[in-house]
Amino acid sequence: MRAFIDTNVVVDFLGKREPFFKDAAILFELGKLGKVEIVVSSLTIVNCAYILKKQFSKEVMLDKMEDFCQLLRISPIDKSVILNAISLDSSDFEDAVQYVSAMLYKPDVIITRDKKGFLNFDIPLFSPAEFVAECRK
Repeated sequence: MRAFIDTNVVVDFLGKREPFFKDAAILFELGKLGKVEIVVSSLTIVNCAYILKKQFSKEVMLDKMEDFCQLLRISPIDKSVILNAISLDSSDFEDAVQYVSAMLYKPDVIITRDKKGFLNFDIPLFSPAEFVAECRK
């Protein structure tokens, strides 16, 4: 199964944000074990680095980002992704960009804690807790 992970879930994991860290950690452990192929966008990597530099030193943040990038695939964002996102006329432009970037890797699901930005797209949505529960079945 291939899962596109939204930025908020990555920040929960890398920043160890409670009460969301546990489910995010399980999700990324599933990726590490090869049970889920994890995809994030290049925008997620940049946004997470920006957010985490407020919590950690530059060196710690960069180490976290380097280690994290070894666990997953990173979908690109280029001019065509931006233009396609604009054409979707979504209520949340950033989520539209994430969606178009995600579709380059044809994920089976999108995992996010903010589903409302992805509601108009044709892919199953899960929160991290919902996805972890589904995997345990």
